[in-house]
Amino acid sequence: MTLAATWGQLSWRALDWVYLSGQVGVQARLPVVVAAGAAALAAARFTRPSLVFAQPWQPRMERDLPLRQATVVTGWCLAAYLVGLLPLAAAVAAQGAGVPQPVPILGALTGFAALTLLGYLCGVALRGPIAVPVAIGLVFMCTSMPLLADAWTALSLQLPFTLSLGNQESVALSFYRLGFFLLLVTAAAWTTAWLLRAPHGWSAPQITAVAAVAIAAVLPHLYVFPLVTYAPGGSEVCAERDGIRYCVHEGHADELTLIVELAAPVFAAYGPSEALPAQVRDRSLATEDDDVLYSEEHGVLWARVYPGWDPYQQVSREAAVWLVPGPWVCGSEGVGSTDVGATPEQRRMSALLELETWLASRPFPDSSGDGSPAEATPDPDEVRDWISRNEERIAACEVEPEELPWQP
Repeated sequence: MTLAATWGQLSWRALDWVYLSGQVGVQARLPVVVAAGAAALAAARFTRPSLVFAQPWQPRMERDLPLRQATVVTGWCLAAYLVGLLPLAAAVAAQGAGVPQPVPILGALTGFAALTLLGYLCGVALRGPIAVPVAIGLVFMCTSMPLLADAWTALSLQLPFTLSLGNQESVALSFYRLGFFLLLVTAAAWTTAWLLRAPHGWSAPQITAVAAVAIAAVLPHLYVFPLVTYAPGGSEVCAERDGIRYCVHEGHADELTLIVELAAPVFAAYGPSEALPAQVRDRSLATEDDDVLYSEEHGVLWARVYPGWDPYQQVSREAAVWLVPGPWVCGSEGVGSTDVGATPEQRRMSALLELETWLASRPFPDSSGDGSPAEATPDPDEVRDWISRNEERIAACEVEPEELPWQP
């Protein structure tokens, strides 16, 4: 399952260790469900009281037998999961960007073991085949909760989004998750022993462990941990063309030339203007939220470089979006249309989108862009002159579709 899920990622661009550290938890989401179901099946089959060798008065049932069963199931499933991750780890090691994050990795692996033991506990408690779907449903719910609310992230295997170079999981969140799963392992093991013991009897450490798990499950809902922090460690690699500086994280140095080749034609097609950014920078170099939120004031276009990104689809489009007013400027709620019945705002929005598409197509000489008819491909110099004359009107969203230079 793990190999099939990660096979397509082996050829991705810009792979890094931060991404892999997060994927250890992300890719475990479904394999751990299978492991929990297998553990529940083993417990239901080999600890039911109808078996002559599994009577509650037998001393080995109290600790040794369930420990061996749970260890075998957890060990095989966890080892198989790690083997499935090896090709992705090898692909990341070949690119070598960033460094592994040991605490999130250890927390995810501990969580895998803890949730497998939770499945075994379901088998011991229910003592029948019904334990398997119950364990599968319970563990699947545990791994899916972060997708519903951030507070559950501290109690599950993964973040609700993917990290990459320049970011890292919050240290407090990582350690809390690790501690929670260690508590869950302890509580599940002791509760299993208690269910198999005759007569039943609670010990003080066991009660403490179960209570600690309950308290630990509540605390993140009272105080939601910050999920991500900036980690811009590493130097930057830069190049300059036509007065614009391009910089990427050293781990993305292989992407710099392509970024320049895809962004520079867009800026050249727009022509000299104060609207051009002073810098194009890799988001992995950002150090705080204000860097990104106030990027226009600083004259910085932030380009997202992340594992699996497609620069041919993104770089020129992001450069064009920087130059053309955003989709809400025209008052059309982002809708552009030239159909009969379209409002003036929608028509003007359509003109902006058409201009944006033309600019984004400049790195690809064989493409006229989706906005201009192939038989009426405009001369770039004419478009540049037209933009220079109408720049203020473009910024104010006052250009009509019929005014575009490629229109007859």
